[in-house]
Amino acid sequence: MHLPIRTNECQGDWGVMPGMRKDARRLEQKLPWAQQPVSKKILVWHQEPITMNLTEAQKAEVKETLRNYGTAYQKKDIKALLALFSPEISGFGSGPDEVVLDRKDFTRQMKRDLSQVTSVSLEFPGLKISGEGRVAWVTSGCGFTFTVAGSKKQTMSGRMTMVLRNTGSRWLIEQIHFSMPNVEQAPGQSFPGA
Repeated sequence: MHLPIRTNECQGDWGVMPGMRKDARRLEQKLPWAQQPVSKKILVWHQEPITMNLTEAQKAEVKETLRNYGTAYQKKDIKALLALFSPEISGFGSGPDEVVLDRKDFTRQMKRDLSQVTSVSLEFPGLKISGEGRVAWVTSGCGFTFTVAGSKKQTMSGRMTMVLRNTGSRWLIEQIHFSMPNVEQAPGQSFPGA
């Protein structure tokens, strides 16, 4: 593996570690930008970050978290819902007052959501899962099928994004955003009326 080397000036009058002076001089001969006195430098070994995309198994775990979210929502199980979300949860819903800045906001929002429907189910069409290491991000459609007291079954189709973090034993939802397309904005318009 090739490791590029960078030199950085020291703020103090530091020397180099024993044995590094000879190596630093050899380095200066090969690297023209490293031509300052060795006693004023520290050698820093620098490796470019390694990208680790999610494996198929990790993506399947994220999908399972979303299935559990849909199931808990459908069962109106607040305890199961809260278990899927980070204590630091934040996000937005489609209503003007649906702002989640912490666990307390999220709990209040979930209780309100579930108290206003007699039945509800979720689906995630067009699900795309990406990520790196222990962080995943999800982009998807989000369809709610629901009934409220005294009404027929209705649907609400929107868009959803999520950020999830793997704790080592499970995925927790750290951030969630649900929005509805602006009906005043026609296809091809970046702004309504444009």
